[in-house]
Amino acid sequence: MGANESEQLPELVVGRVVAVDVHPGSRAPSHLLRLDLGPRGRVETSVERGSYEREELEGAQVVVALRGGEALVVAARSHAAGLVLLRPDREVEDGTIVG
Repeated sequence: MGANESEQLPELVVGRVVAVDVHPGSRAPSHLLRLDLGPRGRVETSVERGSYEREELEGAQVVVALRGGEALVVAARSHAAGLVLLRPDREVEDGTIVG
């Protein structure tokens, strides 16, 4: 039995949040993020709104999991702090692979 797309591990890269909007039609209040992945282009994804204000997200670098055509911002869920986005502690080029 060969590996298929659902069994493959996601690729982790650094992306920059270039725009933040209210996510229309989402079940829970969330932000729609447009991310620049450098040479990999741009993608859209969403994160829940409770933990971050729009101004905190715009321009921030975050870790993004890519699998197929799907992009997800990687985060830790803390009982005390809520959703905490994982980010590099220094600026790197957008699209840098996390390894």
